[in-house]
Amino acid sequence: QLIFLTGGEEPLFEEIKGTDLEAMGKASFFFGAPGKGARMKLVVNMVMGTMMASLGEGLALCGAAGMDCEQLLKVLDLGVMSNGMFRLKGPKMVQSDHAPNFPLQHAQKDMRLAGELGAQLGLGLPVAAATNAAMLAAREQGLSDEDFSSVYEAQKKTKP
Repeated sequence: QLIFLTGGEEPLFEEIKGTDLEAMGKASFFFGAPGKGARMKLVVNMVMGTMMASLGEGLALCGAAGMDCEQLLKVLDLGVMSNGMFRLKGPKMVQSDHAPNFPLQHAQKDMRLAGELGAQLGLGLPVAAATNAAMLAAREQGLSDEDFSSVYEAQKKTKP
């Protein structure tokens, strides 16, 4: 279900929140001025992208070390890092199934935009920058239209 991240006129938000938005989604948030909802979505996508790159890098290291990636996913799911994205995408990544739900080109665009926003605000985002570089490497390997989990395919080939 949808989560609405909105900005604009609060009276309008309140008017549609209890009827239209509730009918279409599971939660609605109001962030203030126009554009604030889009900024929040950018932050959310940045966090999601860095999590995906982290999982891909972990799977790449696990595989390169001769360990079972499926076991890594089980261990992660039993601890504090358990999350829906890892449960959904992890097994598919191990099988090299990157059927697009969120195309890599769009995820990388959001990483770039998040970095630009950080720079505008005087905030360095080194994890987002590293994730953007990993996603760009995957795009250079022809994976732009695949799911953003395909960053893992490039990470398996990364050399020191």
